[in-house]
Amino acid sequence: MKPTLELPKTLRPPEMDEVPMNSSVKERLELRKTAKIVEGYKILPKDDNPEHSNLAFNFYAEINIDNSKLWNLILELSNELPNEISLIFNHVDSEPNYGKYSEKTNTLEFLNKYKTEITSDTFIDFGMIFHSESELIEIFVPESKYIKFWGVDQESFLKIMDSFNLKEVDGIEFVDEYPKVREALRLFEKNIAESNELIELLKREFE
Repeated sequence: MKPTLELPKTLRPPEMDEVPMNSSVKERLELRKTAKIVEGYKILPKDDNPEHSNLAFNFYAEINIDNSKLWNLILELSNELPNEISLIFNHVDSEPNYGKYSEKTNTLEFLNKYKTEITSDTFIDFGMIFHSESELIEIFVPESKYIKFWGVDQESFLKIMDSFNLKEVDGIEFVDEYPKVREALRLFEKNIAESNELIELLKREFE
């Protein structure tokens, strides 16, 4: 297990002089220095929450992976989804948009053109979902660029984790549990779609 996680270039902890001197933010920033923000995952069984009783998933997982491998893991996890999927996408300050159900292969081909934005734009949430009476499978990538996964086939999921050399890590933590600074992707990359531009492109293509 590596001691640190490769974050997108658009995401970093704040410097000490960027936070108030006598604040809980500063305390959290100190704690972050020893946080277990590493590659790996935690997996949880479906709980007894009444809101979950009618949802057809069997387990929930949260996964940290180096940002340079995030897109490949998204693609591999998409194999757990059936052939018709819906996209979820939104600016972090907005409600989610749910796309119409579309053919998965064509959807992924379209998204591949924007994989840099999907994996590195920390002002966008993104996901793919299939939801029926008998199954709920969802891959969700929040703005801090780790993966939340709702699944039905835990054995298949574990094989994917193993293929990326990802292990279950006791006490694993995630970058959005601590203070963070997000910076615009355009500061680092040319020829990319701005956050709102990408959302509009996805709306036109999938809504």
